[in-house]
Amino acid sequence: MGAGAEPFRKLSLLDEEPVSILGGTLDWVPVRRRLGIGAFGTNAYRAEHAGDIVIEDHVESPGQEEMYVVLEGAVRFTIDGAETDAGAGEVVFLPDPEIRRAGAALEDGTVVLAVGGWRDQPYHSLPWEPIFLAQESMRRGDWAAAAEILEREAGEHIDVGFVQFRLACCHVQAGEHDRALDELRRALELTPGLRSKAEGEPLLEPLRGRF
Repeated sequence: MGAGAEPFRKLSLLDEEPVSILGGTLDWVPVRRRLGIGAFGTNAYRAEHAGDIVIEDHVESPGQEEMYVVLEGAVRFTIDGAETDAGAGEVVFLPDPEIRRAGAALEDGTVVLAVGGWRDQPYHSLPWEPIFLAQESMRRGDWAAAAEILEREAGEHIDVGFVQFRLACCHVQAGEHDRALDELRRALELTPGLRSKAEGEPLLEPLRGRF
């Protein structure tokens, strides 16, 4: 450990200020980013009420194995169409990234810690993190703040197509149409498959016919 380096860092998964995501329906604690973890991915999710989403419906498209640890409350997981309940102290592990998974809280105040990584490669951060960090500002309609968060937090992911796409959405809504158009064209250059999404995105309506 280098001179002056912190011997440890800590936070409370129960009390740490969360980031509101998924339209304000889920609280996310960006554990990895706040503790500066680089060896593996880990985040916590908190559901205020029973019935709320605590793990969004998804597959691990980056190819990570993933483990969910229920810390408080209980969760009904839906995994590959089958349901299984897990209470505090129980762990659910999904070795297959392509298996669809979701989780709903069965009790108020449910908290889940997720840990993920690749079996065959070192961990690296993913571009969804800066997008999640900007979601609350997007939901409030503070598009300039959302763009600033994306630009500040994207780091090595600033040239990822989907990050550029979200920047374009933020800047066009903030009235910076020419800048947004440059970002959107860059997004489509990086990820041509985003064109159909761009054509159907209401936030990009002011740019319609220009890309």
